[in-house]
Amino acid sequence: MSSPEYAELVRFLGQRFDTSDRRFDAIGRRFDELRTELLGHFDEIYRRLERLEQEYQAIMQALRRIEGRLVDERTRREMLERDLATLRENIAVLTARIADIEQRLRASS
Repeated sequence: MSSPEYAELVRFLGQRFDTSDRRFDAIGRRFDELRTELLGHFDEIYRRLERLEQEYQAIMQALRRIEGRLVDERTRREMLERDLATLRENIAVLTARIADIEQRLRASS
């Protein structure tokens, strides 16, 4: 191969390599843009997940408070039911005593 042919080949290959370099640079930039975009999406997903986790924790705490109140209410209701039963028993005893007293009063009159 002669010197001019060699120079032409080097120039031709240089142009091809320059074209390939520009294409690879463009692809690299596009990958960088895509990576940045994907990282932005992941950041948004993580932010939303964090917010959902916080909301979940708040809901769980509220449920625990409600359950605690329900247990307290249940205990109070059971106490009221026992007191009501005791009152009914006392009323029954008092009613029997009143009936007995009325009967003795009628008998003595």
